[in-house]
Parts: sequence; C-alpha cells; structure tokens
Amino acid sequence: MSSGALVGTKGVPRAEREQQIIGVAIDEFAASGYAGASMVVIARQAGISKPLIYQYFGSKEGLYLTCLHDVAGGLLERLELARLQEDDSVASRVHTLRAIFEALEPQRSAWQLLYDSTMPTSGQIADAALEYQARTAALAASGSERFLRSRGRGDALDASALTAVWMGMVNSLVSWWLAHPNETAEDMTLRCYRLIAAVIG
Repeated sequence: MSSGALVGTKGVPRAEREQQIIGVAIDEFAASGYAGASMVVIARQAGISKPLIYQYFGSKEGLYLTCLHDVAGGLLERLELARLQEDDSVASRVHTLRAIFEALEPQRSAWQLLYDSTMPTSGQIADAALEYQARTAALAASGSERFLRSRGRGDALDASALTAVWMGMVNSLVSWWLAHPNETAEDMTLRCYRLIAAVIG
C-alpha cells in the first residue's frame, strides 16, 4: 500500500492497523533510508500517535525489522517458487523476473529496503538483512551454476561472475521500473521477454 494519503486507524482491528503502519513505514524507510526515516512522519502519515508505533513495534529498529521481514520474506517465497518453473533456457529466467515484479507491484518502494546502505551494520537488522541477501544470492548462484553446467561449463568463477551479472541486471530493471511508475508488473514481464528474445535471437 502507499502512504500518499493519511491512512486513519480508528476502530481498525490491531492486525489490520499494524499492516497499515508497516505499509506507511516501508515508504518512509525506502524514501529516507533507515538513518533518515522519521517516526513522526510515519505516525502522521498513518494517522496515529507516535507512542502507538512504539507500543506495537517497540522501537524504530523493531518497526524496520518488521518491514524487512514483510518485504524480503514475501519476495523470497515467490523467488523460490519461480525457481521450480525454470529450466536451463535463457528465456525461462523471465519466471524469476515476473516473480519479482509481481511481488513488488503492490508497493514498489519496498525494493529499496533490501539494500539500504544506512541500515545498522550490527544487531538484529543487520543479521536479518545479511540472511535475506545470502538467500537471494544463493538462489541466483544456483541458477547460474545450473545454467552453465547445462552448457558444459563448470568453472566456479564463471558461475560467480554470471551471478554478479544477473543480480546487477535485476537491480537495473527494477530501478528502471521504479522510474516508470505507469509500467505494470505484466508490462515489465512482457518487456523482459522481448529484450531476452532480442538478445538471444
């Protein structure tokens, strides 16, 4: 969800209210980074008092950690399912891209939380971020290794280099998408099909 307008929470069940706050907080953390994000802004955009946020989440760190779990957990679930649909063709990589676009479409700014350079470098947030990043990298590495093995290439450094290329391409495509808000997840998926077809054609 987007925080473009005041959410309002009066009479809302706690679980739903928490999700409203998380949605607003994701936008603020994405826009300002962990270090620059304001709990006052989050409270105002959510239409609640700042103490209520602390009552629910304990601290700014607790709120960020909840947002990170919400974003990364859902995205990784989709990526792991997408991996089951892939074969060893170049075109099948679109399954992974589709999973990313569809997972992010409800709140695209969430992508920026995954690689926030201002988040703490130690503690629970850092530990969770490193775990999610490692799982994402492992998925990418597994796909790269399988792709190269199917072509008779087993060099570990080749696989590492291809993983870096893939991760960079994914980030570039999502960054481009963020800059073109009128493009839907389906638009982006079809665009990626066309681009891959052009490259391998």
